[in-house]
Amino acid sequence: MDSYTGIRVSVAPKLARTVVDATMLICWDGACRRDVLRLREVPPDPPREPGNPVLTTETPAVPEIPATSTPPTPEFAGPPGWVVVPDLPHEPVDVTLSFKDNRGSTVLQQSITVTPKPDYPNGRDCAPGGPQAWLTVTEEGALTQR
Repeated sequence: MDSYTGIRVSVAPKLARTVVDATMLICWDGACRRDVLRLREVPPDPPREPGNPVLTTETPAVPEIPATSTPPTPEFAGPPGWVVVPDLPHEPVDVTLSFKDNRGSTVLQQSITVTPKPDYPNGRDCAPGGPQAWLTVTEEGALTQR
């Protein structure tokens, strides 16, 4: 079994339902990275229906990809509540969560310093996985390390 290297955030459901934009700023060793935090599963785009074959006489255009071109590989985002940070250290990191509602108003802006710990997805008798930090945001907006 594998585990994610990164930071997991559990948000009280009542607060999570009001959030439409969530970001996480993670800083260590003088550098920072900002990531989108997905609080919910995003449904896939519905399949596109072809045009009416009776009314359409054109063949759908398929974009050509040159042989030397490599299609972009999307960065793995992890499941909802996770920010995957492949290079997360085993040392203190500063984390700032920012949540906005559908009007663009800030509903939460909290910071915390956490020290990621190794995960043991296959038990303590096996090799550890990558470092993880687990955070909780209460309904009142308090941010704590789990």
